[in-house]
Amino acid sequence: MPLNEYSNRETGSHGVDQVDVKVRLATLERILQSGTFSTAESIRQILRFIVEQSISHSDQEIKEYTIATEALGRGRDFDPKADNIVRAQMRRLRQKLDEYYQGDGAGDPLRVVIPRGHYHVEFQAQSAGPWPAHGVLDANVPASRYGLLLPINWKLLLAALLALNVALLAVLYLTHTGSAAKPAEQRAPLGPALSQLWHPFLEAREAPLVVYSNALFLMSEQGDLYRYFLNGVHALPFGARVQSFAGLERRAPAPPLRGPLSYSDAYTGTGEVVGAAKIAELLARAGRNFSVERDGIVSFEDIRGTNVVFLGASLEDPVLAQLPMANDFGFEQDAEHAFAGSQLIIDRHPVPGGPSTYTLQRDPKTQAIEGDYALISLLPGVTPNHSILVLAGISTLGTQAAAEFATSEENMQTVTEMRSQGTGRKAASPYFQALLAVQIRDGVAAKIDCVLVREVRHN
Repeated sequence: MPLNEYSNRETGSHGVDQVDVKVRLATLERILQSGTFSTAESIRQILRFIVEQSISHSDQEIKEYTIATEALGRGRDFDPKADNIVRAQMRRLRQKLDEYYQGDGAGDPLRVVIPRGHYHVEFQAQSAGPWPAHGVLDANVPASRYGLLLPINWKLLLAALLALNVALLAVLYLTHTGSAAKPAEQRAPLGPALSQLWHPFLEAREAPLVVYSNALFLMSEQGDLYRYFLNGVHALPFGARVQSFAGLERRAPAPPLRGPLSYSDAYTGTGEVVGAAKIAELLARAGRNFSVERDGIVSFEDIRGTNVVFLGASLEDPVLAQLPMANDFGFEQDAEHAFAGSQLIIDRHPVPGGPSTYTLQRDPKTQAIEGDYALISLLPGVTPNHSILVLAGISTLGTQAAAEFATSEENMQTVTEMRSQGTGRKAASPYFQALLAVQIRDGVAAKIDCVLVREVRHN
Protein backbone atom coordinates (compact mmCIF):
# COMPACT_ATOMS: atom_id res chain seq x y z
CA MET A 1 0.00 0.00 0.00
CA PRO A 2 1.48 3.41 -0.91
CA LEU A 3 2.46 5.55 2.03
CA ASN A 4 0.09 8.35 1.12
CA GLU A 5 -2.85 5.91 1.11
CA TYR A 6 -1.72 4.44 4.41
CA SER A 7 -1.52 7.90 5.96
CA ASN A 8 -4.93 8.96 4.69
CA ARG A 9 -6.70 5.82 5.90
CA GLU A 10 -5.03 5.40 9.27
CA THR A 11 -3.81 8.74 10.54
CA GLY A 12 -5.15 11.71 8.64
CA SER A 13 -2.90 14.27 6.96
CA HIS A 14 -0.67 15.37 9.84
CA GLY A 15 1.06 12.24 11.09
CA VAL A 16 1.41 8.45 11.15
CA ASP A 17 0.19 7.70 14.64
CA GLN A 18 -0.95 4.17 13.89
CA VAL A 19 2.18 2.99 12.08
CA ASP A 20 3.51 -0.30 13.44
CA VAL A 21 5.90 0.09 16.40
CA LYS A 22 8.51 -1.95 14.50
CA VAL A 23 8.55 0.66 11.76
CA ARG A 24 9.07 3.48 14.25
CA LEU A 25 11.89 1.65 16.01
CA ALA A 26 13.51 0.80 12.67
CA THR A 27 13.27 4.49 11.73
CA LEU A 28 15.03 5.33 14.99
CA GLU A 29 17.81 2.80 14.32
CA ARG A 30 18.36 4.18 10.80
CA ILE A 31 18.90 7.65 12.30
CA LEU A 32 21.20 6.43 15.09
CA GLN A 33 23.34 4.44 12.62
CA SER A 34 23.76 7.39 10.24
CA GLY A 35 26.96 9.35 9.86
CA THR A 36 25.16 12.48 11.03
CA PHE A 37 24.75 11.06 14.53
CA SER A 38 27.98 9.03 14.67
CA THR A 39 29.90 11.64 16.71
CA ALA A 40 27.16 12.77 19.09
CA GLU A 41 26.73 10.06 21.71
CA SER A 42 24.85 12.15 24.27
CA ILE A 43 22.14 13.25 21.85
CA ARG A 44 21.92 9.68 20.51
CA GLN A 45 21.05 8.61 24.05
CA ILE A 46 18.44 11.36 24.37
CA LEU A 47 16.86 10.54 21.02
CA ARG A 48 16.61 6.82 21.79
CA PHE A 49 15.14 7.55 25.22
CA ILE A 50 12.45 10.00 24.13
CA VAL A 51 11.45 7.90 21.09
CA GLU A 52 11.03 4.78 23.21
CA GLN A 53 9.18 6.76 25.88
CA SER A 54 6.96 8.44 23.29
CA ILE A 55 6.04 5.03 21.85
CA SER A 56 5.35 3.32 25.17
CA HIS A 57 3.76 6.31 26.94
CA SER A 58 2.23 8.35 24.12
CA ASP A 59 -0.18 10.14 26.47
CA GLN A 60 2.50 11.44 28.86
CA GLU A 61 4.79 14.46 28.47
CA ILE A 62 8.44 13.61 29.22
CA LYS A 63 9.94 15.79 31.91
CA GLU A 64 13.28 17.57 31.64
CA TYR A 65 14.29 16.01 34.97
CA THR A 66 13.54 12.53 33.65
CA ILE A 67 15.71 13.03 30.57
CA ALA A 68 18.60 14.33 32.68
CA THR A 69 18.54 11.51 35.22
CA GLU A 70 17.59 8.55 33.01
CA ALA A 71 19.11 9.44 29.62
CA LEU A 72 22.13 11.54 30.63
CA GLY A 73 22.97 9.89 33.94
CA ARG A 74 22.61 13.00 36.10
CA GLY A 75 22.11 12.49 39.84
CA ARG A 76 18.76 12.61 41.64
CA ASP A 77 19.64 16.09 42.89
CA PHE A 78 19.55 17.46 39.34
CA ASP A 79 17.96 20.93 39.23
CA PRO A 80 16.67 22.02 35.77
CA LYS A 81 16.68 25.65 36.88
CA ALA A 82 20.39 25.58 37.69
CA ASP A 83 21.59 23.23 34.92
CA ASN A 84 20.47 23.78 31.31
CA ILE A 85 22.13 20.66 29.88
CA VAL A 86 18.84 19.13 28.68
CA ARG A 87 17.70 22.30 26.90
CA ALA A 88 21.13 22.68 25.28
CA GLN A 89 21.21 19.08 24.11
CA MET A 90 17.62 19.20 22.81
CA ARG A 91 18.57 22.22 20.76
CA ARG A 92 21.47 20.27 19.28
CA LEU A 93 19.25 17.25 18.70
CA ARG A 94 16.77 19.27 16.64
CA GLN A 95 19.66 20.69 14.61
CA LYS A 96 21.07 17.20 14.02
CA LEU A 97 17.68 15.91 12.90
CA ASP A 98 17.37 18.77 10.41
CA GLU A 99 20.87 17.95 9.13
CA TYR A 100 19.98 14.26 8.85
CA TYR A 101 16.82 14.88 6.80
CA GLN A 102 18.71 17.22 4.49
CA GLY A 103 21.23 14.44 3.78
CA ASP A 104 21.17 10.78 4.79
CA GLY A 105 17.45 10.79 5.65
CA ALA A 106 16.13 12.72 2.66
CA GLY A 107 14.53 9.58 1.27
CA ASP A 108 13.15 8.13 4.50
CA PRO A 109 9.37 7.51 4.43
CA LEU A 110 9.01 8.72 8.05
CA ARG A 111 10.31 11.88 9.65
CA VAL A 112 10.98 12.17 13.39
CA VAL A 113 9.92 15.58 14.68
CA ILE A 114 10.40 17.04 18.17
CA PRO A 115 7.98 19.99 18.61
CA ARG A 116 9.63 23.00 20.18
CA GLY A 117 8.76 23.45 23.82
CA HIS A 118 8.09 19.72 24.25
CA TYR A 119 10.14 16.61 24.97
CA HIS A 120 8.35 13.99 22.90
CA VAL A 121 8.57 12.90 19.26
CA GLU A 122 6.06 12.80 16.44
CA PHE A 123 6.33 10.62 13.34
CA GLN A 124 5.33 12.37 10.14
CA ALA A 125 5.11 11.05 6.60
CA GLN A 126 7.60 12.78 4.29
CA SER A 127 7.63 10.53 1.21
CA ALA A 128 4.99 9.34 -1.22
CA GLY A 129 7.08 6.29 -2.13
CA PRO A 130 5.85 2.69 -1.71
CA TRP A 131 5.40 1.43 1.85
CA PRO A 132 7.73 -1.45 2.78
CA ALA A 133 6.33 -4.95 2.61
CA HIS A 134 4.35 -6.05 5.70
CA GLY A 135 4.84 -2.58 7.21
CA VAL A 136 8.40 -3.36 8.37
CA LEU A 137 11.20 -0.92 7.58
CA ASP A 138 14.58 -2.66 7.89
CA ALA A 139 17.17 -0.23 9.26
CA ASN A 140 19.94 -2.12 7.42
CA VAL A 141 18.31 -2.07 3.98
CA PRO A 142 19.32 0.85 1.72
CA ALA A 143 16.55 3.34 0.98
CA SER A 144 16.83 2.50 -2.72
CA ARG A 145 15.36 -0.94 -1.99
CA TYR A 146 12.09 0.81 -1.15
CA GLY A 147 12.04 2.76 -4.39
CA LEU A 148 13.49 5.86 -2.70
CA LEU A 149 16.25 8.03 -4.06
CA LEU A 150 19.50 7.87 -2.13
CA PRO A 151 20.57 11.27 -0.75
CA ILE A 152 23.51 13.15 -2.16
CA ASN A 153 26.61 13.24 0.02
CA TRP A 154 26.14 16.93 0.77
CA LYS A 155 29.02 17.19 3.27
CA LEU A 156 31.58 16.08 0.71
CA LEU A 157 30.03 18.35 -1.89
CA LEU A 158 30.14 21.30 0.51
CA ALA A 159 33.74 20.50 1.33
CA ALA A 160 34.64 20.75 -2.35
CA LEU A 161 32.80 24.09 -2.59
CA LEU A 162 34.63 25.34 0.49
CA ALA A 163 37.89 24.36 -1.17
CA LEU A 164 37.01 26.55 -4.15
CA ASN A 165 36.12 29.41 -1.81
CA VAL A 166 39.49 29.06 -0.09
CA ALA A 167 41.23 29.58 -3.42
CA LEU A 168 39.21 32.72 -4.07
CA LEU A 169 39.79 34.04 -0.55
CA ALA A 170 43.49 33.41 -0.93
CA VAL A 171 43.66 35.60 -4.03
CA LEU A 172 41.49 38.37 -2.62
CA TYR A 173 42.54 38.49 1.02
CA LEU A 174 45.72 36.53 1.65
CA THR A 175 47.64 37.81 -1.42
CA HIS A 176 48.76 34.42 -2.60
CA THR A 177 47.21 31.85 -4.89
CA GLY A 178 45.41 28.62 -4.00
CA SER A 179 43.63 25.84 -5.77
CA ALA A 180 40.37 23.98 -5.32
CA ALA A 181 40.18 20.25 -4.74
CA LYS A 182 40.68 18.21 -7.88
CA PRO A 183 38.16 15.70 -9.19
CA ALA A 184 38.40 12.27 -7.57
CA GLU A 185 40.17 10.67 -10.50
CA GLN A 186 42.89 13.37 -10.40
CA ARG A 187 43.42 13.49 -6.63
CA ALA A 188 46.98 12.91 -5.46
CA PRO A 189 47.63 11.29 -2.09
CA LEU A 190 48.87 13.52 0.72
CA GLY A 191 52.61 13.81 1.14
CA PRO A 192 54.37 11.84 3.91
CA ALA A 193 54.51 14.74 6.38
CA LEU A 194 50.82 15.59 6.01
CA SER A 195 49.89 11.92 6.10
CA GLN A 196 51.72 11.51 9.39
CA LEU A 197 49.78 14.38 10.96
CA TRP A 198 46.35 13.67 9.49
CA HIS A 199 46.41 9.86 9.47
CA PRO A 200 44.04 9.42 12.46
CA PHE A 201 41.50 11.75 10.88
CA LEU A 202 41.61 10.15 7.44
CA GLU A 203 41.77 6.44 8.22
CA ALA A 204 39.40 5.95 11.19
CA ARG A 205 36.02 4.34 10.60
CA GLU A 206 34.07 7.28 12.02
CA ALA A 207 34.12 10.72 10.43
CA PRO A 208 36.29 13.31 12.23
CA LEU A 209 34.67 16.23 14.03
CA VAL A 210 35.89 19.80 13.43
CA VAL A 211 35.06 22.19 16.30
CA TYR A 212 35.59 25.93 15.86
CA SER A 213 35.59 28.48 18.68
CA ASN A 214 32.51 30.69 18.84
CA ALA A 215 32.56 33.36 21.55
CA LEU A 216 29.46 34.36 23.48
CA PHE A 217 28.75 38.08 23.89
CA LEU A 218 26.25 40.36 25.54
CA MET A 219 25.08 43.06 23.13
CA SER A 220 23.68 46.45 24.06
CA GLU A 221 20.99 48.25 22.10
CA GLN A 222 23.75 50.51 20.75
CA GLY A 223 25.62 47.49 19.35
CA ASP A 224 28.37 47.37 21.98
CA LEU A 225 29.64 43.87 22.71
CA TYR A 226 30.77 42.51 26.10
CA ARG A 227 32.40 39.11 26.43
CA TYR A 228 30.39 36.57 28.44
CA PHE A 229 32.21 33.52 29.79
CA LEU A 230 30.64 30.14 30.50
CA ASN A 231 32.17 26.88 31.66
CA GLY A 232 30.17 24.58 29.38
CA VAL A 233 27.59 24.30 26.62
CA HIS A 234 24.71 26.74 26.70
CA ALA A 235 21.17 27.07 25.41
CA LEU A 236 20.94 30.85 25.66
CA PRO A 237 18.64 31.97 22.82
CA PHE A 238 20.11 34.48 20.43
CA GLY A 239 18.69 37.95 21.02
CA ALA A 240 17.04 37.15 24.37
CA ARG A 241 17.28 39.85 27.05
CA VAL A 242 19.83 39.25 29.80
CA GLN A 243 18.26 38.93 33.24
CA SER A 244 21.52 38.90 35.21
CA PHE A 245 25.09 40.12 34.76
CA ALA A 246 26.50 37.10 36.60
CA GLY A 247 29.58 35.88 34.75
CA LEU A 248 30.82 39.19 33.47
CA GLU A 249 33.10 39.55 36.48
CA ARG A 250 34.61 36.09 36.12
CA ARG A 251 37.82 37.35 34.50
CA ALA A 252 38.01 40.89 35.88
CA PRO A 253 35.78 43.80 36.92
CA ALA A 254 33.31 44.56 34.16
CA PRO A 255 33.43 47.94 32.38
CA PRO A 256 30.44 50.30 32.62
CA LEU A 257 27.44 48.74 30.88
CA ARG A 258 25.02 50.61 28.67
CA GLY A 259 21.34 49.82 28.72
CA PRO A 260 19.58 46.45 28.46
CA LEU A 261 21.70 43.62 27.05
CA SER A 262 20.88 40.56 24.95
CA TYR A 263 22.72 37.32 24.23
CA SER A 264 24.66 37.05 20.98
CA ASP A 265 26.71 34.09 19.71
CA ALA A 266 26.74 35.10 16.05
CA TYR A 267 30.41 36.10 15.89
CA THR A 268 33.32 33.87 14.93
CA GLY A 269 36.89 34.97 14.28
CA THR A 270 37.97 35.35 10.66
CA GLY A 271 40.92 33.04 11.34
CA GLU A 272 38.60 30.24 12.47
CA VAL A 273 36.49 30.67 9.32
CA VAL A 274 39.45 30.53 6.92
CA GLY A 275 41.08 27.79 9.01
CA ALA A 276 37.96 25.63 8.76
CA ALA A 277 37.96 26.14 5.01
CA LYS A 278 41.61 25.06 4.77
CA ILE A 279 40.83 21.88 6.69
CA ALA A 280 37.77 21.25 4.52
CA GLU A 281 39.95 21.62 1.43
CA LEU A 282 42.42 19.03 2.72
CA LEU A 283 39.72 16.54 3.77
CA ALA A 284 37.91 16.94 0.46
CA ARG A 285 41.16 16.35 -1.42
CA ALA A 286 41.53 13.12 0.53
CA GLY A 287 37.89 12.17 -0.13
CA ARG A 288 37.05 12.19 3.58
CA ASN A 289 33.66 12.99 5.08
CA PHE A 290 33.53 15.06 8.29
CA SER A 291 31.29 16.98 10.70
CA VAL A 292 31.58 20.61 11.80
CA GLU A 293 30.23 22.09 15.05
CA ARG A 294 30.70 25.32 16.99
CA ASP A 295 32.12 24.90 20.46
CA GLY A 296 29.13 26.47 22.23
CA ILE A 297 27.01 23.38 21.62
CA VAL A 298 29.64 20.61 21.82
CA SER A 299 29.75 18.65 25.07
CA PHE A 300 32.44 16.41 26.52
CA GLU A 301 30.39 13.33 25.58
CA ASP A 302 30.30 14.42 21.94
CA ILE A 303 34.07 14.09 21.56
CA ARG A 304 34.28 10.61 23.04
CA GLY A 305 34.93 7.83 20.55
CA THR A 306 35.97 10.11 17.70
CA ASN A 307 38.91 12.11 16.35
CA VAL A 308 38.49 15.85 16.87
CA VAL A 309 40.11 18.97 15.37
CA PHE A 310 39.77 22.07 17.56
CA LEU A 311 40.19 25.50 15.96
CA GLY A 312 40.94 28.07 18.66
CA ALA A 313 42.51 28.06 22.10
CA SER A 314 41.14 26.63 25.33
CA LEU A 315 40.25 30.09 26.59
CA GLU A 316 37.65 30.25 23.85
CA ASP A 317 36.49 26.61 24.15
CA PRO A 318 35.17 25.38 27.52
CA VAL A 319 35.20 21.70 26.47
CA LEU A 320 38.82 21.90 25.33
CA ALA A 321 39.70 23.61 28.61
CA GLN A 322 38.36 20.61 30.57
CA LEU A 323 40.58 18.05 28.86
CA PRO A 324 43.36 16.68 31.09
CA MET A 325 46.34 17.72 28.99
CA ALA A 326 49.67 18.10 30.84
CA ASN A 327 51.75 19.42 27.96
CA ASP A 328 54.80 21.67 27.77
CA PHE A 329 52.92 24.43 25.91
CA GLY A 330 49.55 25.83 26.89
CA PHE A 331 47.38 28.93 26.85
CA GLU A 332 46.80 31.12 29.89
CA GLN A 333 44.88 34.29 30.50
CA ASP A 334 46.83 37.54 30.24
CA ALA A 335 46.24 39.09 33.67
CA GLU A 336 46.95 42.60 32.39
CA HIS A 337 44.10 42.41 29.88
CA ALA A 338 41.78 40.01 31.67
CA PHE A 339 38.36 41.34 30.75
CA ALA A 340 39.22 41.58 27.06
CA GLY A 341 39.93 37.85 27.12
CA SER A 342 43.56 38.29 26.07
CA GLN A 343 45.76 35.25 26.37
CA LEU A 344 49.37 34.19 26.04
CA ILE A 345 51.28 30.95 25.45
CA ILE A 346 53.36 29.56 28.31
CA ASP A 347 56.27 27.14 28.14
CA ARG A 348 56.20 25.04 31.30
CA HIS A 349 59.69 23.65 30.64
CA PRO A 350 61.67 26.41 28.89
CA VAL A 351 65.21 25.77 27.73
CA PRO A 352 67.94 27.51 29.77
CA GLY A 353 67.88 31.17 28.89
CA GLY A 354 64.74 30.77 26.76
CA PRO A 355 61.44 32.61 27.27
CA SER A 356 58.70 31.06 29.38
CA THR A 357 55.88 33.14 27.84
CA TYR A 358 54.97 34.22 24.32
CA THR A 359 52.69 37.20 23.74
CA LEU A 360 51.39 39.33 20.90
CA GLN A 361 53.89 41.77 19.39
CA ARG A 362 52.50 45.23 18.70
CA ASP A 363 53.63 48.34 16.86
CA PRO A 364 54.83 50.83 19.53
CA LYS A 365 52.93 53.72 17.95
CA THR A 366 49.71 52.25 16.56
CA GLN A 367 49.50 49.13 18.75
CA ALA A 368 48.65 47.16 15.60
CA ILE A 369 49.54 43.46 15.88
CA GLU A 370 52.86 42.75 14.18
CA GLY A 371 53.56 39.29 15.56
CA ASP A 372 51.55 36.37 16.89
CA TYR A 373 52.32 32.90 18.19
CA ALA A 374 50.38 29.69 17.59
CA LEU A 375 50.44 26.03 18.54
CA ILE A 376 49.89 22.85 16.57
CA SER A 377 49.17 20.16 19.17
CA LEU A 378 48.53 16.55 18.18
CA LEU A 379 47.38 14.86 21.39
CA PRO A 380 45.82 11.61 22.60
CA GLY A 381 42.03 11.53 22.32
CA VAL A 382 39.52 11.17 25.13
CA THR A 383 39.18 7.46 24.37
CA PRO A 384 41.91 4.99 23.31
CA ASN A 385 43.01 4.87 19.67
CA HIS A 386 41.70 8.37 18.99
CA SER A 387 43.47 11.70 18.55
CA ILE A 388 42.86 15.40 19.13
CA LEU A 389 44.43 18.08 16.94
CA VAL A 390 44.41 21.64 18.31
CA LEU A 391 45.23 24.50 15.93
CA ALA A 392 45.23 27.72 17.92
CA GLY A 393 46.85 31.11 18.04
CA ILE A 394 46.92 33.89 20.61
CA SER A 395 44.69 35.85 18.22
CA THR A 396 42.39 34.69 15.44
CA LEU A 397 45.19 35.49 12.95
CA GLY A 398 47.43 32.99 14.73
CA THR A 399 44.72 30.33 14.53
CA GLN A 400 44.47 30.87 10.78
CA ALA A 401 48.26 30.62 10.49
CA ALA A 402 48.28 27.32 12.42
CA ALA A 403 45.63 25.88 10.06
CA GLU A 404 47.55 27.03 6.99
CA PHE A 405 50.80 25.56 8.35
CA ALA A 406 49.18 22.23 9.29
CA THR A 407 47.72 21.77 5.81
CA SER A 408 51.00 22.40 3.97
CA GLU A 409 53.27 19.46 3.12
CA GLU A 410 56.36 21.70 2.92
CA ASN A 411 55.70 23.25 6.32
CA MET A 412 54.93 19.97 8.05
CA GLN A 413 58.08 18.48 6.56
CA THR A 414 59.95 21.08 8.62
CA VAL A 415 58.24 19.81 11.77
CA THR A 416 59.13 16.21 10.88
CA GLU A 417 62.79 17.15 10.44
CA MET A 418 62.88 19.09 13.72
CA ARG A 419 61.35 16.15 15.57
CA SER A 420 63.96 13.80 14.13
CA GLN A 421 66.80 16.15 15.11
CA GLY A 422 65.43 16.53 18.62
CA THR A 423 65.17 12.80 19.32
CA GLY A 424 68.12 11.68 17.21
CA ARG A 425 65.82 9.22 15.49
CA LYS A 426 62.28 8.85 14.25
CA ALA A 427 59.87 9.98 16.97
CA ALA A 428 58.47 6.99 18.86
CA SER A 429 55.23 8.76 19.80
CA PRO A 430 52.84 10.19 17.22
CA TYR A 431 52.01 13.07 19.56
CA PHE A 432 53.80 16.43 19.60
CA GLN A 433 53.44 20.19 19.94
CA ALA A 434 54.89 22.74 17.52
CA LEU A 435 55.28 26.43 18.44
CA LEU A 436 54.86 28.79 15.48
CA ALA A 437 56.01 32.42 15.18
CA VAL A 438 53.74 34.43 12.88
CA GLN A 439 54.71 37.74 11.28
CA ILE A 440 51.65 39.93 10.62
CA ARG A 441 51.55 42.51 7.83
CA ASP A 442 48.39 44.55 7.17
CA GLY A 443 46.24 42.10 9.09
CA VAL A 444 47.43 38.89 7.39
CA ALA A 445 50.09 36.29 8.16
CA ALA A 446 53.04 37.27 5.97
CA LYS A 447 55.46 34.63 7.31
CA ILE A 448 55.08 31.55 9.52
CA ASP A 449 58.05 29.78 11.11
CA CYS A 450 58.22 26.75 13.38
CA VAL A 451 60.53 27.72 16.25
CA LEU A 452 60.17 24.83 18.71
CA VAL A 453 58.89 21.25 18.67
CA ARG A 454 58.25 19.16 21.78
CA GLU A 455 57.30 15.51 22.01
CA VAL A 456 54.19 14.73 24.06
CA ARG A 457 54.68 12.02 26.63
CA HIS A 458 51.98 9.39 26.42
CA ASN A 459 51.58 6.08 28.29
